[in-house]
Amino acid sequence: MTNMKFFGIAVLIATIICGVAACGEDPGDEDFKIPEIDMVFIPPESEGDPPFKFWMGSFDGEVGVEMDRGEQPRHEVTLTKRFRMGKYQITQEQYRAVTKRNPSHFQGKMPLHDGTDLLEGVDTGKLPVEQVSWYEAVEFCNKLSELQGLRPAYIINKAAKDPDNVSLSKSDPKWTVTFRTGSNGYRLPTEAQWEFACRAGTTTPFNTGPTITTDEANYNGVPYILGDPRGDYRERPTEVGSFKPNDWGLYDMHGNVYEICWDRMWAPVPTFPYEHENYYDSPNQTDPLGVTISDRRVIRGGSWRHQSARCRSAYRERIQPQDTKPGNGDMGLRVVLPMEGDTW
Repeated sequence: MTNMKFFGIAVLIATIICGVAACGEDPGDEDFKIPEIDMVFIPPESEGDPPFKFWMGSFDGEVGVEMDRGEQPRHEVTLTKRFRMGKYQITQEQYRAVTKRNPSHFQGKMPLHDGTDLLEGVDTGKLPVEQVSWYEAVEFCNKLSELQGLRPAYIINKAAKDPDNVSLSKSDPKWTVTFRTGSNGYRLPTEAQWEFACRAGTTTPFNTGPTITTDEANYNGVPYILGDPRGDYRERPTEVGSFKPNDWGLYDMHGNVYEICWDRMWAPVPTFPYEHENYYDSPNQTDPLGVTISDRRVIRGGSWRHQSARCRSAYRERIQPQDTKPGNGDMGLRVVLPMEGDTW
C-alpha cells in the first residue's frame, strides 16, 4: 500500500468557538497550518496496470435493494486510470483551514436529555465535516488545489445558469460547473470511482463481506440480516479512522457521513420524466460520468443515522446540489487526485 501525504500550507485563521449552530466565516489573524491530507493509490499497485474493470451496482437478491435509486441492473465498468483518494473523509479542521468556516452540526457542546454532553471528550476537529452542499464541495476542492499549488479541477461560473440542471427549486443557484481539461487538482470522485474504491475488489454487499456490524462501521445499529442482534447507535459521527479500513486502505467508506460525488442522478420532476436510467446514457461504461440532465447529485456510503442497508457499496442517494441537510449532520465529502505527474 502506498500512501501519499500532502502537507499543509499556512493560511490565516483564528480560533473559532462554536456551539451547535453552524459557524460563519472566521476573520482571524493567526497562522494555521492545514493538517496533512493522506492519499492512497486506487487501486494499489499490486492490482496491476490500467484499465481496471469491476461490476457496479447491486446483484439480484441483495438484501435492501431500493429499485427507485437505480442500483440495478448490475453492469461492468472500466476505469482507464489509477488515481489517488483521500484515506479519510475531510475533517472539520481541514475544511475550516481551507474555507475559514465550519458548517458542521456536531461541534461545541451537545447536551442530551440526561444532562450529559454527547461530544464530551471528543476532538471535534477530527470528526468529518458535514452540512456541506455539492456547490460548497466543489469550491472546497478548488480552494484546496490553489493552496497546494495545483491547477483547480473545476471551472465554476456562478453567473451562468446550468442548462442541464432542471431543478424547479428557487433556492438552487444553478451554477455552471465543468471539468477543467488537463488539471491536476482535487476533485470529488465520480460515482464509479467511489464504488470501485469502496468495494476494493469485493462483490459482496459490503467490503466487509455479506453483512456488517457496528464494530466495523458507524450506522444506527439496525442489523442488515433480519434476526441478527442490534448494534450500537452512537447518535453522532465518529472521528475519522475509528474503524478498520477496507483492503485498499480507505476508512469509513460505509457509514459515518454520506460522501458527495460528482455525478448527477435523476429525480422524478415534471420536466424530467421518471426513468430507470441507472448510470447510463451508453452501454459503453468506460469512465462514466452519470446522466447528462438532472436536478440532483449523488451521495454515497450511508451515515451514522441510517440503517446498514443504506451503507451498502451499491446504495445510491440523491440530493439537490444546494442542499446542506441542515440539522442532520450526515453529509460530508472525500477527495481524489490524479496520479503524481498526471492530469484529469
